[in-house]
Amino acid sequence: MKKSDTLTSSHSHIEYQDEIHNQLDQLVHRSQAIKNVYIASKSDSAPELAWQIDIPRFDIVVNGSIVTEYSVSNTHHVQQQLNTGDVLYIPTAAWSQPVWQQEVTLLSLMISNHKIGFSLQKWNGQDFAEIAKKPAIRQHQKIGNGLLQALNELSHQESDKYTSALVIRSLLSHIMMMSELPEYLPTRQEELFQKIIHFIDQHHSESLTREILAEQFYISPNYLSHIFQQQGNTSFKEYVCDQRLEKALTLLREGNCRIKQISELCGFADSNYFCRLFKQKMGLTPSQFRARLSPV
Repeated sequence: MKKSDTLTSSHSHIEYQDEIHNQLDQLVHRSQAIKNVYIASKSDSAPELAWQIDIPRFDIVVNGSIVTEYSVSNTHHVQQQLNTGDVLYIPTAAWSQPVWQQEVTLLSLMISNHKIGFSLQKWNGQDFAEIAKKPAIRQHQKIGNGLLQALNELSHQESDKYTSALVIRSLLSHIMMMSELPEYLPTRQEELFQKIIHFIDQHHSESLTREILAEQFYISPNYLSHIFQQQGNTSFKEYVCDQRLEKALTLLREGNCRIKQISELCGFADSNYFCRLFKQKMGLTPSQFRARLSPV
């Protein structure tokens, strides 16, 4: 490969990674970028094919439109068309069920205790295309939690959509600042935690145990568990499972691999265990999740 080809390839990669940042920047700095805000409510009875996870999630329509059903109480749900600039906030234990028909580009954010996942995807009416995807280490959790709590409180005041939009812009601004300009130097434990989770993100398909990771980073297995509890408010096992399930979701959306093959690619030695865990976390089996993506 020529040097000029290398530079061109590197430049394209940077543009690809910056697309999420560009979208966030527009949402934060353009006063009319966020049009309508819809907030789902917690529900104990999600439909079989609905998407219900145990962390807050945002779906922001960047372009196009999509019809989505979501819970508004423990027993009721509504169907809403989301257009460009509309936001659906799905708190923990709430659910949503998009209907993939019209062309749409979605920016999704999933906010866990230790990480924020960004995904920019396009549905062209037949297939998904992942435009960009990246994780960010979550810092200053109290600020983010406070803004999420404000949104939860605003869900009881449907008439105050303007304030909801301002809170979401504030949250997105906070997330951008976290990922771009850390306000403090990380401690040695924080640096080690970031290195460990980066290693897991890169090797999630391999056999990963506490002992293997502890040996890799020259620490004891007990101290490894302590780091995850202190820095991530989660367990080592839970984090690894979450990363493998995240990869499984991508493979289910983008390819036609058999479920057993997906299980192996994501690091699950037992496909039956993979299916049970997927159902427990997502509320539906891998096959049902894939079927939901098919055009109605």
